Amino acid sequence: MASDAYATGLALVALAESETSAVSDPVYNRGTQYLLKTQFADGSWHVRRRAVPLQPHTDAGFPFGKDQFISAAATNWAAMALTYATGKGS
Repeated sequence: MASDAYATGLALVALAESETSAVSDPVYNRGTQYLLKTQFADGSWHVRRRAVPLQPHTDAGFPFGKDQFISAAATNWAAMALTYATGKGS
């Protein structure tokens, strides 16, 4: 699968929290640049759903229709990763 905000954000948060890689490291910076490049104007990220739809779709108000639940989670991970990059993560 191609890179996306969910996988990238999750990996960056794991690196930051484990202190395996400094947020000033070029690898971390490359991830943050990817996130910034793929962010939508409203601040969200779109990730296509991976699961087979077993339940009827319920609109929760997040963008991207049937992809909204994974996109909301991806936006969460990406935002946390970018927060660490600013030096304000805990």
